[in-house]
Amino acid sequence: MSNLCWISLPEIGYIVGIAVIIFGITAVRQNPFITRGQKILWILTIIVLNWIGLLLYYYTYYMKNK
Repeated sequence: MSNLCWISLPEIGYIVGIAVIIFGITAVRQNPFITRGQKILWILTIIVLNWIGLLLYYYTYYMKNK
C-alpha cells in the first residue's frame, strides 16, 4: 500500500468545508468596513452555501454509487 492513502478525498472535502467556514466567518468578523447587519448576512451566506456544497459533495461520493 502507498503512504499517500492515509486520508481519502471525501474526508479532505469535509476538512476544507470546515476550514472555509472558520476562516470565512473570521474574515467577515474582522472587516471594519461593513455594518453588523451586513456581517450577519455574510456569515449566514457562508454557512448556507457551504452547507449546500457539502451536501452536493456527500451526494457525489456516497449516494451516487448506490
